[in-house]
Amino acid sequence: MYSIDEVHHILQFIKDLGLEPIHLIQTIGHMEFVLKHPAFHDLREEPRTPAVLCPSKPESLTLVKNMLQQALDVQPDAKYFHIGADEVWHTGVCEQCHSRAITNEHKVPSLYLEHIREIVLFIKQQRPELVVLMWDDMLRSINIDPLEYYKIGELVEPVVWNYNVMEHFQIENNLWDTYKKIFSNVWAGTAFKGANGSCQIMSPVTRYVSNQKVWLKEIRSLSNKINFAGVILTGWSRYDHYATMCELLPVAMPSLSFCLLYWKSADEHTQDKLQVSEVLLEEQWPGFKLAVCVHSFVMLRERALQLLHGDAVATWFNPWQLKHRYTSPAQVDRIAGFSYSIWADLKMLQEDMLQQFPKVTGKRSSDEWMESYFVPLFKRISDIYEAASAASLASASVRPT
Repeated sequence: MYSIDEVHHILQFIKDLGLEPIHLIQTIGHMEFVLKHPAFHDLREEPRTPAVLCPSKPESLTLVKNMLQQALDVQPDAKYFHIGADEVWHTGVCEQCHSRAITNEHKVPSLYLEHIREIVLFIKQQRPELVVLMWDDMLRSINIDPLEYYKIGELVEPVVWNYNVMEHFQIENNLWDTYKKIFSNVWAGTAFKGANGSCQIMSPVTRYVSNQKVWLKEIRSLSNKINFAGVILTGWSRYDHYATMCELLPVAMPSLSFCLLYWKSADEHTQDKLQVSEVLLEEQWPGFKLAVCVHSFVMLRERALQLLHGDAVATWFNPWQLKHRYTSPAQVDRIAGFSYSIWADLKMLQEDMLQQFPKVTGKRSSDEWMESYFVPLFKRISDIYEAASAASLASASVRPT
């Protein structure tokens, strides 16, 4: 997606802001961006999906090492490196992996852990000072014996992610007991956007601040057991490579701001007094105008869906009535008026969005968002407006056709 020169520019820009850039290179799961290509089809663990890399093929390790080498070369002063390794949905499926698993005393987990060991050792041989991070979800179901056998605690620091609100947040105590024995340091993984639903377009601040609150409560309760080295506030833009875009970064700026403020607050009393808001001042809100457009779209979508799925359409303008031309002009006039009002507002908003999108993202992403969310709704409202306008010109029906 980016040239090497562009990557250098991005890394320097991050440093100029006083931040520490951390590469995240997926190394076994979420490999769709590579395995979707015909040249790498044979490296899939499950032929029907490009999600997971087969760890048994020598070419797989070569591929991953080449990817890692590129990232290492482009950032020679890196302090941290993230190898992903989450959501490996298919393990021990192919014939080679199955054969390896049944002959190993640690069975299927051995495939995953040996792969992780190989790639981390590759990194450490070149840059022994690097702290290697990985998502922890695939480690949770593995017994302590394989983790100890493969010395995973000497290789990585796991990021324990949980994006739920306080009411639904749960991490089993036995997981912390295991991690205490295995890892010197662990990280917490929270979310400030992209965890509210795979096609949600708003980032409710209170929902995400709740996730920060419960994580801080968890960290405090474990202060005598677990050493937390840091917190990662994740902000996903898709649930996977083939998913459509969810919450845009400009929309999520208030959430990011208040989530960071929560961690920055010095003590519990200050945190409890923190007043969150769903908005920021315009001068503090990068992408403000696009965010306003998305907020407006959400309100218009609600109006549109109330019309499309409301009693008026279901009672006086449903598909059967349209098909058989059995309508009452007075009722249809009302539907035409409501639909025109929404249509006109959507039309004005469309012009604003088409002006704002290019300021924050490229044409492909702009087109994808508009065609995924805006265009289908606009078409449905246009269709009902046109149909209602035509039907309103007719006399009251005598009988269905």
